[in-house]
Amino acid sequence: MISSQDNDLLTQVGPGTPMGELMRRYWHPIAASAELDERPTKEVRLLGEDLVLYKDRSGTIGLIDRVCAHRRVNLAYGIPEEHGLRCM
Repeated sequence: MISSQDNDLLTQVGPGTPMGELMRRYWHPIAASAELDERPTKEVRLLGEDLVLYKDRSGTIGLIDRVCAHRRVNLAYGIPEEHGLRCM
């Protein structure tokens, strides 16, 4: 039987955990691009992190932290620009 410590080591995937660091090395399908056609931003929770999936005006898809680094606003309400997402 697996110990509680080994179970935690193998199942916790948040930032800074061994399995979290391993899982971040691989691609993960999280949404269909068509989900961003009507609304260009989508909040997602992936590997214990709150993120925003977005499509800019050029059609490029990106995934960034949910909170803007300089204004600390939720980027799910961001404005798509030609090459990225602008906070409000």
